[in-house]
Amino acid sequence: MSFADSGFAGATTRKIATQAGVVENLIYKQFGSKQALFDVAVVGPFQDAVDSFIERWGPRSAAPHSPETTARDYIEALYNMLQDHADLLIALMKHGRDERPLLPLLEDLERVAAQELAAQEWTGVDIPVLVRLHFGMVAFNAAFGESLYPPGELAPNRDRIIAETTAFFVHGTAHRPKG
Repeated sequence: MSFADSGFAGATTRKIATQAGVVENLIYKQFGSKQALFDVAVVGPFQDAVDSFIERWGPRSAAPHSPETTARDYIEALYNMLQDHADLLIALMKHGRDERPLLPLLEDLERVAAQELAAQEWTGVDIPVLVRLHFGMVAFNAAFGESLYPPGELAPNRDRIIAETTAFFVHGTAHRPKG
């Protein structure tokens, strides 16, 4: 039983150990607690994707740059991590409404968004909402794309989805009524 199957509360370390083919004590020796295992196994890939994006973004943020480049880099980092890993998103959704394991990395993305919006002189944006809308759009398309599009030739490929999402991010953010 994984976190995606049973949620955090329903997944016991005994069941996780059995599924992994290890003894339960090894989980505690390696991670210390079920929460630490969850943080590494479920939250960790999200954190790694965001950290990787921020690391690449940092050096170029000081110089003039294309908002499309920044948007595409972010979208690709998250999309690549979640494509074929819907279980991570499911595990997060089952973790519980009172828990907010992604909040620190969403706050990191808010700081990036604030700097990017200021650099582009785009105003009138509700950054906390925008960051979560963008995150949700990319995550859901990457994790559940097979359920969203028709099968076969009509299904858009990864590059087409990323290109359209990039255009949506940039132009939906840039072209706001002045007021």
